[in-house]
Amino acid sequence: MPPALSTRPARLALTGITGSLALLAAVGVLGSSWAVPYLRTAAPWPPYFLAVHPSPAMVSCLAWLAVLLGAVGLVAGLIAVRGGWRPWRLLIGGSVVAAVLFLLLPPIGSTDMLDYASYGRIAALGHDPYQMTPEQLRRTGDLIGKVAPRAWEHVPSVYGPLATASELAASKLAGTSAARTVFWLKFWNALAFLAVVLALDRVCRSDPARRARAHLLWSANPLMLLAVLAGGHVDGLGAAFGVLSLLAFRKPGFRTALLAGALAGLATAIKAPFALFGLGLAISAIRSPRALTGLAAGGAAIVLPSYLLAGHRAVQSVARTAARAATSYEPWGVVYRADHWFRHDGRLDLLALGVTIVLAVVLLRCLPEGPPGLAAIRPTLAVTLAWLVCSPQQRPWFDAMIFPLLALMPATALDWVVVARAAIGAAAELPGVAMGVHRPPWLKQAMHVQVGYEAPAALTVVALVLVWLCLTGRLRASPPDDPDQPGQGPGSAARRRSSVQSSPT
Repeated sequence: MPPALSTRPARLALTGITGSLALLAAVGVLGSSWAVPYLRTAAPWPPYFLAVHPSPAMVSCLAWLAVLLGAVGLVAGLIAVRGGWRPWRLLIGGSVVAAVLFLLLPPIGSTDMLDYASYGRIAALGHDPYQMTPEQLRRTGDLIGKVAPRAWEHVPSVYGPLATASELAASKLAGTSAARTVFWLKFWNALAFLAVVLALDRVCRSDPARRARAHLLWSANPLMLLAVLAGGHVDGLGAAFGVLSLLAFRKPGFRTALLAGALAGLATAIKAPFALFGLGLAISAIRSPRALTGLAAGGAAIVLPSYLLAGHRAVQSVARTAARAATSYEPWGVVYRADHWFRHDGRLDLLALGVTIVLAVVLLRCLPEGPPGLAAIRPTLAVTLAWLVCSPQQRPWFDAMIFPLLALMPATALDWVVVARAAIGAAAELPGVAMGVHRPPWLKQAMHVQVGYEAPAALTVVALVLVWLCLTGRLRASPPDDPDQPGQGPGSAARRRSSVQSSPT
């Protein structure tokens, strides 16, 4: 393999990914800011940070630059892998270092971890987090209640019973310290993230090209490291169980289906949208009644008892979440704000559901073949991607559902669609803690334009590009030649012509 085929993209990939993670770490080290929620130190326990109080402009620019560098580095890395770059050892090592680094820093880009801490504290005190709100906890004078974010202070928990169990465990270990509670919550996320790293590595270990691609799209992906580790979102836990459920379903028998269904049930009991993994499993087993029975039994064995123990309010909370207004920077958000007809009786949700079903059917027909022996990867990617593209309620950390699946699929133009979506969403969501802080007029205007116009327009274009790729058959294009195989890779045709010309006649 000539070095020129991969050296430049590889260097750009390493520079972009390293620079992105360094900037995110710098934002965390600077301490409480427009991108880092306020926490009292728990020294000598993590998280560790300084009391610098950087300006909103500085923090915003650092966060946006981190997303830009991360996206550029990720794209360059995928191009380099197609050209023969195989840095899987480096990517695994980098993911472990990043996991430890972000474990030791405060949450970055979101206040959700403080909501988790509040719900865990409510449960630890013997109350129902699906009934009691963080604002009610604050009124009791509780130390963790005092740092509960204002944005969701009147909202009971919207997460599944097993997510609440993880929050309860963190609260029990940490006591009245919000910082220590955040540390334990991050610890669960780090374990989940690294479990997916290990699972992907084992599946791809016989193919260096697939191995490098998988670790780029998950292990060393700055957008996912931001969402799951730096931001600390519970989606990382759901993704771990969801991916394991798909990998467990190698043969459509009852026992494997029972195990896969149970793992998918664990993911669903963490966060309801992971039920789509169960749907993907069911689609892959549609011709096997025994497998379908096993999937249903395994899922029901986890989901039903967990919600029965949590009570009917947990089910009501999930239903309220599904009916929430559209995210401001999603294309549906523009429709929601512009037309009052969509604001009543769940009309927008029904329209989005219809479009989701249509797109899922199209993707099921157009996506390339999935990895051998893992029949559930392809249909699960189709239904989750359709939901992520079309759902009115959207956050960039939801993409933890699809990056591990994309990592196991062959390289196509879908890579660029998914990376573009994640980068646009991350940039629109950052800096993430912009509540009640004075900001310069130029920054306020820039964020208004970005969230209200640029991000929705860009996401609309990306969705249309996805549809165009499906309709033109470009998602079924053959994956790039594998340079690791004899006679394959860039330049192989030229070598074959040369051999023919120089052979004796």
